[in-house]
Amino acid sequence: MSQCTSCRDHLHVCARNVPIFASLGPDELMEVNDLIRSVKYEKGELLFSEGDIGTNLYIVRSGRIKLYTVSADGRQQILRILEPGDFFGELALFQDAPQNCFAEAMEFSQVCLLGRSDMKGLLERKPPVAAALLEAISARLAQAERFIGDLALKSVEERLVSWLMMEAETGIRREGEIEIRSPLSREELAHLLGTTIETVSRRLNALQAEGLLTLQGHRSIIIRDLDGLKRILVK
Repeated sequence: MSQCTSCRDHLHVCARNVPIFASLGPDELMEVNDLIRSVKYEKGELLFSEGDIGTNLYIVRSGRIKLYTVSADGRQQILRILEPGDFFGELALFQDAPQNCFAEAMEFSQVCLLGRSDMKGLLERKPPVAAALLEAISARLAQAERFIGDLALKSVEERLVSWLMMEAETGIRREGEIEIRSPLSREELAHLLGTTIETVSRRLNALQAEGLLTLQGHRSIIIRDLDGLKRILVK
């Protein structure tokens, strides 16, 4: 972990890219910039561990960060993967409870930190930011409820298909096919879906054998029959 001054050298670049600050004008964004501390993390470096007391709002400026828990037998369950513009740690703004997960850099990453007292002061001075934060937290709660439901009620194949369909929404479309270029390794995808890498590989190969998709390397997937995938979820 290392400190940097990039946020001050490039005015309000972190705040500008975060939806909760979308209502702020240039001068207000510069005010936020003055509160930000920028930190660089190497791949595999922890931002915080489960049980640590949270004191910051984290904003991903570059790279990717994963939030995850670890079971008693050492299995990892990825909760969320955050990319540039995403933020996390907002619960630390309202309580002194310990962190309920780990946060780890998946690659070299730069993260902007806003201290609790500074962020709370900003929320008091800028009601639109407070409203946007509540909206974002509500959306995440709904996402978490869907995620828990998927883990509890859906088979591994159904969870995998749900993920493929979600990724297909932003995939590259050409001639009736959709290319998904996933930033996740097979192992990371397994951790996200709550299963093993062997199971993910078997299910992907089975979907390929059925003509629903084609695997190209470890991170590229061509969806050839989106309707066929949808039918798996409505059986």
